Amino acid sequence: MKIKVETHLWTLGSFSERDVPSGYYDDMDIKTKLEIMSKIKGLDALIVFYPTFPLPADPSELIKLLSNYNLKVGNMYVECSTDRKWKTGAFSSKDNKTRKECIKLCKEGIDFSKEVGANSVLLWPAHDGFDYVFQSDYSMSWNYLIETFKEIGEYDKNVRIAIEPKCKITRQRQYVSNTGKLMMLINDIGLNNVGGVVDTGHSFMAQESIAESLAILYAHDKLFQIHLNENYRDADPDLLFGSINFWENLEFFYFLSKTNYDGFLNIDITSPRDDRSKSLALGIKNILIYKKLAEKLTEHSDLIDKNLKDNNFVDNMELIEDILF
Repeated sequence: MKIKVETHLWTLGSFSERDVPSGYYDDMDIKTKLEIMSKIKGLDALIVFYPTFPLPADPSELIKLLSNYNLKVGNMYVECSTDRKWKTGAFSSKDNKTRKECIKLCKEGIDFSKEVGANSVLLWPAHDGFDYVFQSDYSMSWNYLIETFKEIGEYDKNVRIAIEPKCKITRQRQYVSNTGKLMMLINDIGLNNVGGVVDTGHSFMAQESIAESLAILYAHDKLFQIHLNENYRDADPDLLFGSINFWENLEFFYFLSKTNYDGFLNIDITSPRDDRSKSLALGIKNILIYKKLAEKLTEHSDLIDKNLKDNNFVDNMELIEDILF
């Protein structure tokens, strides 16, 4: 199993919180963040946000800056969530002007992604949902989602578009809330270059099996991105992957090791109270530990898979525990 790791600048951010809006640390300038990242073994790339601030807006300058720190562009995220104009939805807004602005921004992001060599373009319908009953026309909103993503996907069919599901936050209920609805949306869009994301924290919060979510997307050739973080299944604080749900994480990496996924593993975490650089380094270390454990299991995949086919949990757990411990 080949591992390529990316992260985002806000892994080293100041982490504004509801009760402490200034965060627990002062923010770092961009060069300090990149310098720290350059010294963390196993970190290959940065997921770049578009618009790119605080990174350079010129593609060649951006590539040069990252290369100075032994980094490259991994995936790219078109940011349609932090501006108040998206408050009632970006991709599904009933306002034609708002949807057109979203489409225009995404097309610009696609053009930029090609210039910097991004692996895929991430789109997250963060405000596309509802908070109350009798607030949303569900059919109309779903049709707008399909139309908007279809136009974006058709803009350049050589660029892979990865849609990220999440059950809540920013809205209390989001339209693309789990892997099943994500697959339904992808099917409705009907484009080969439009796929999805497994964000392990979002899957946990949606009460999903992260290995099952991975298997479903992969079986349909729609596994375009993987984001790694954790939680206690009740919220999405982007806790450190490998810190809470050991057995489910192990199963996820076992099934991942049986795929030919060649994209990045995105360390999508925040560390509001802990040392930020050490947390990022530990995130990579945890990924490599799970990789090593999964590879040990694949040496016995004939027996493990036979037990899976027979729904034989006890024998499988005894076998896995003997292999690992």
